[in-house]
Amino acid sequence: MGIKNALELLSGRPLEALSSLTPAELSEIDEIRLRVNRPVSLSVGRRDVILGGVTASPEDIEHTFKTAFSYSMHSYSKELSLGCITTVGGNRVGICGTAVTASDKFTVDTLKYISSINIRIAREVKGCADGIINDCFSGGLCGLLVVGPPSSGKTTVLRDMARQLGSRFKISLIDELNEISATHRNIAQNDVGSLTDVFVGYPKHVGVSTAVRVMSPRAIIADEIGSEEDCRALEYALHCGVKLITAVHGESVSDAEKKPAVQKLMQEGAFSWAAELSPERGIRTVKLD
Repeated sequence: MGIKNALELLSGRPLEALSSLTPAELSEIDEIRLRVNRPVSLSVGRRDVILGGVTASPEDIEHTFKTAFSYSMHSYSKELSLGCITTVGGNRVGICGTAVTASDKFTVDTLKYISSINIRIAREVKGCADGIINDCFSGGLCGLLVVGPPSSGKTTVLRDMARQLGSRFKISLIDELNEISATHRNIAQNDVGSLTDVFVGYPKHVGVSTAVRVMSPRAIIADEIGSEEDCRALEYALHCGVKLITAVHGESVSDAEKKPAVQKLMQEGAFSWAAELSPERGIRTVKLD
């Protein structure tokens, strides 16, 4: 589903070239990158590959940009200011251009002159969290910290955990960027579990606090924590008896512990287990208490 939806965002020579690839070749693509008047490149595993002889024109960039935003940029002002949007099928489209900053000069209002686009292909990998589920949740729900560098599969693992745990327990999924559930209007296109309630587009700290108040979850799943506001909201959930399952960028647990938000939550005893993700070594579970 992901690669098919990605091709629907393309036009011109990039679309022609990618449509000529075999299904097996397409299935290996993780990212499609368009840079204006420069060669189209693909991320295949850990390799960056130039799509021979294919350059993205300004018209190609404009078509992909407008299609990703459904030709209604004013309806997606938040996503535009963040520089990314999740499209039908769950693919995350990142955009790069010239920022228009707010009056405080510290926040981005919008973008103009789009120069680069990155389409990250979303995939459901059912069963990829089996080892984590077996190691960490055999005795019931617990707090879990998922640690990994960019593109190590954190979101994919969280998606499968939501599917598996959400078939047994009331789960609230805080899906700020809509990467995990790929919700279109009110329907999650990915399987995130029959007992899972999905909060799409909420700032993470608002989604966590709201979920605790209105859905009484047994556990909260949230991707990529980092800010003090996130930490305070997760502490509030923890003190309300909710288990926390969340992810953070890092090479290892010791690396993640250097982040103040993670350090504070660990001191509060929020996590019983950690799962370290590595593109080279796979998944390693670590008992924390």
